[in-house]
Amino acid sequence: MPLTQAIRKYLAWCPNADARCFRTTSRGTAAPPATVDPAQPDGGAGGAGGIGRGLILTTGSIRLLFRNRQLFWFSLLTGLVMIASLVASLYLQFISGTALFPGTDLQTASGSVLVRHGSVPWVSLTFGTGLFSTFFSYYLLAALIVSVSGISSGHTVTVANGLVQAGHYRGPLLSWAAVWALSGTLVSFFVTPSSLTGVPGNLGMIYGIMAVMTCINILTLFVIPLLVLAGADLVTAVTGSVSLLRKVWAEVLVCFILYVLILVIVVATSLIPLVAVGFSSGSASAAGAVVGATMLVLLLLIFIGSTVMGIAITGLYFYGRTGTMPPIFEGNPTRTDHA
Repeated sequence: MPLTQAIRKYLAWCPNADARCFRTTSRGTAAPPATVDPAQPDGGAGGAGGIGRGLILTTGSIRLLFRNRQLFWFSLLTGLVMIASLVASLYLQFISGTALFPGTDLQTASGSVLVRHGSVPWVSLTFGTGLFSTFFSYYLLAALIVSVSGISSGHTVTVANGLVQAGHYRGPLLSWAAVWALSGTLVSFFVTPSSLTGVPGNLGMIYGIMAVMTCINILTLFVIPLLVLAGADLVTAVTGSVSLLRKVWAEVLVCFILYVLILVIVVATSLIPLVAVGFSSGSASAAGAVVGATMLVLLLLIFIGSTVMGIAITGLYFYGRTGTMPPIFEGNPTRTDHA
């Protein structure tokens, strides 16, 4: 395949950016998102074409976000939830006298402990903090999935409408968030400051817990789409997520690798000039400015990346259920919103 054809296939590039490249529709009342009937037979996925489909999903998710710029509101809202969760977690660690960051000396003195690690108040605060951040993260993901589903069906979609539609699933979302908040609380309870002293047995336990949590996260990748789009109950959503992952594991792996590569390229491209100028000057203030710029760029990429990943999860879900790639991921949008 010639290079120009490959570019057009994966990036939907149009050499003459005229009215034929994008189609728009008049604004109106948003219709409910398209749903996939759970009774329908699942489509096949995976296989040798997983690399190509993963590339289409990755580039299609980024393209869809920039064509529908109102979806950046989900990046902002998700970022606010992340920041609030981080601040609350660090404050809880501060008042409990534990290290703010494991392996560092950034911790309070023993005399300033207000809530001791492992106490009932500590468990309540840890669970509450985790429930807050997890529920709102899942709620925003559900709203994003609703919005992407609506765009895929050709409906006019607004962020407000997506948030309202996601409210219909707040019960299952809260239940799933409670499961993860409880899991996080148990991990925090057993991973005490004394377990981070470098003892091989303790470190092995910590790594084992992290590996198990990572596997569970991967296996339950499609729980939220199944709750929202298929109307499944929580148990069915968990088992259905495992089944879907078996079909699209290759696409998931390719998407993850490509996102990491894009992140590295963007960070390197944006920060190498800053580092070269800031540290070569020998000024402490310049070096501090570079560090601050680095943190800001990483935060922005994390916020935007969370939205791109949510879009990709929606595409993976539809492909796993139907065996057909949604047209909006292949550069054939049903509608494009530049608002």
